Amino acid sequence: MPVVSFDITPADRPILEKILASSGYFYDFEIEVALGLADETMAQGQEKSGYYWIRLIDEGEVIGFANFGPNPSSVHSWDLYWIAIQEEQRKKHYGSVILNEVENRVRQLGAKILWIETSGRPLYEPTRHFYLKNGYELEATLREFYGPGDPKLVYRKEL
Repeated sequence: MPVVSFDITPADRPILEKILASSGYFYDFEIEVALGLADETMAQGQEKSGYYWIRLIDEGEVIGFANFGPNPSSVHSWDLYWIAIQEEQRKKHYGSVILNEVENRVRQLGAKILWIETSGRPLYEPTRHFYLKNGYELEATLREFYGPGDPKLVYRKEL
């Protein structure tokens, strides 16, 4: 059974990139944004950077991760920025394991609401189903946000 870790190290950077690329969901520039958040966290630490991490490790290898942090414009809202599982590890409910750990962690840190943004492209239908299955509600749709025919969908869950 995989174990959960609440930190990241420079050695994790290549595997984070591999996990994101393996999904087929993210543009190259989005992967660079995620890696930039990892770099900032490794340079400043989680609390100072505002970016917290959870890694799921199986047999010594990172197979999934989440990145999240407090929303600086709120007293009780946190945002889930990234959640990803290695492609060959999908369908094992590891995403729900990581999401549950994120919820527990942010609750411990004072969050009352967790917000998640995702794409409305057809490719993301399994992602949207995943959030609904895990108790999130669709709160808002911003049409054409990411590009033509690609709305931003905003989900929320009270913790």
